[in-house]
Amino acid sequence: MQRLFDAVTFNGATALGLEGYGLEPGCFADLVVLQAGDAVEALRLKPARLFVIRRGEVIAETAAVESRLSLGGQRLSVDFRHETGSAA
Repeated sequence: MQRLFDAVTFNGATALGLEGYGLEPGCFADLVVLQAGDAVEALRLKPARLFVIRRGEVIAETAAVESRLSLGGQRLSVDFRHETGSAA
C-alpha cells in the first residue's frame, strides 16, 4: 500500500519533473491534509480534503465528514476510519 501511496504523491511529482516538491526546508509547502489516519486510509476511504495548502497558505477548507446511522433503534455516528488500539 505504501508503494501505491508513493505513486500518487512523490513518484507522480518526480515523473512530472516538479521542483520544490516535498516536505523539506525550501519546498513550496503545497499539500493536502486528508481525513485519514495513514496512507492506507487515504487510498481506501476517498477521504475528505480537510485543508488544501498552496505556498503555505490555506486556500480551501472542508469540515470533517461523519455519517449518521440508525440501526436497531440506536443512532450511531461513524467516519469509517480504522481505530488503532481497539479490540477487533
